[in-house]
Amino acid sequence: MAKIVDSSHSMDKSITLPPDEIFRNLENAKRFAIDIGGSLTKLAYYSTVQHKVAKVRSFDHTAKETEGDPLYEISMQEEVSARLHFIKFENAYIETCLDFIKDHLVNTDTKVIKATGGGAHKFKDLIEKKLKLRVDKEDEMTCLIKGCNFVLRNITHEAFVYAKHADSEFRFQNTHPDIFPYLLINIGSGVSIFKVESEDTFERVGGSSIGGGTFWGLGALLTKTKKFDELLQLASKGQHTNVDMLVKDIYGGSYGSLGLTGDLIASSFGKSATPDKEFSKEDMAKSLLHMISNDIGQLACLYARLHNLTRVYFGGFFIRGHPVTMHTITYSINFFTKGEVQALFLRHEGYLGTIGAFLKGAEEDNPNQYSWGENYAGSSGLMSTSPDLNPMQRARSGTFDMLEMDRLERQLVNLPLLQDPSSYIPDTVDLSEDALAREYWLYCFEEALDGVVKRAVASQPDLPEAAERAEKFRHKYQHKLQTLRHQPL
Repeated sequence: MAKIVDSSHSMDKSITLPPDEIFRNLENAKRFAIDIGGSLTKLAYYSTVQHKVAKVRSFDHTAKETEGDPLYEISMQEEVSARLHFIKFENAYIETCLDFIKDHLVNTDTKVIKATGGGAHKFKDLIEKKLKLRVDKEDEMTCLIKGCNFVLRNITHEAFVYAKHADSEFRFQNTHPDIFPYLLINIGSGVSIFKVESEDTFERVGGSSIGGGTFWGLGALLTKTKKFDELLQLASKGQHTNVDMLVKDIYGGSYGSLGLTGDLIASSFGKSATPDKEFSKEDMAKSLLHMISNDIGQLACLYARLHNLTRVYFGGFFIRGHPVTMHTITYSINFFTKGEVQALFLRHEGYLGTIGAFLKGAEEDNPNQYSWGENYAGSSGLMSTSPDLNPMQRARSGTFDMLEMDRLERQLVNLPLLQDPSSYIPDTVDLSEDALAREYWLYCFEEALDGVVKRAVASQPDLPEAAERAEKFRHKYQHKLQTLRHQPL
């Protein structure tokens, strides 16, 4: 994790960046893209990764069986594969991050960095000065849609439905070849709403000035908290009913003839005008988050109805897997559409523009001819719904968020024997929902660990550091199993 050092003089100089944890494989970076919004910067780069692969050669013993003859032979080969790295950080750290990249960039021969977002013009001179790369600006909307199409097609379980009171809060969607049409609500500093009909047919149909920047700005004024993630943490501990005026506060209960329950918010911050009463930071942050999320949800609902669309995806770095935000937006859309429109969230919501900008720069390599898979070991996961109840979850940096994707050298296609691939549902066990199956398999993995470690050491008898590396693997593997036991999602 990045180490934050307190400094009252210069925020952009207050962070230490370990190269092996944040900017991984930077020394082999070949191509760059950057998406700079009003508050956050998202960086993408392509690198090559060298790793060992075991090749197995089987021997045919059908003609004559000889005792002692090997059944197979295993050889280790070095392979080089391509990997995409995506990193998010606040704009306040951009100069330090650029300095870090410049100092650790070794083998690159790229001369251009693709840039998108409103800050691409603002930081153009700084980027060119620091990295000695020419900034090539790309259309923000085109990059956003291109990136969204890419993640929906290539990342397994990218989109999900959030159901707060269900046994499994996160209901992940399978990748589907037919992703159009859909509505994309991109929540950055403000909100932009896009109707997407195909790869090349899309338009911005609306928007709002009330978005993530509004929550951040008003939240900072109300609570004196300057960090976005700290505001979300405050909101998670607050009780909005102490600040918001509810229907029952006005009518003494529900308003049945209008279909309004008593717990419905009638006026955001409606109680805050009460004289001689103080309100906690947590309650104000929760009320503010509800107000903005409800507003975005209602806007999404209205535009979905207007354009007769039932799939609504939410992008941008406002939501960040935060349960209160997702529940409020989902509730709002369900309430106003009576369940006819589905709110779908994205695990990598904030990287859409960066991915699109990178793809624009990689068009000569024809990235669509490959298949891509997420490297989970190098990617940030969804936040826990309750970190206090799930202490084993991997620590996340409030400053950095990461995504890594590995390129497969051939494109994966649907099994040609399937009559209708679009309707095929694989017969799999969801270990996030089946507690007995999850515990069984975690137990199996734990029991097998000692044998795996011994074989790993035995496979490299000439390397003195093999035992030490194997023990590090054992520790990380055990820690990950415990994380999955306490936090399966």
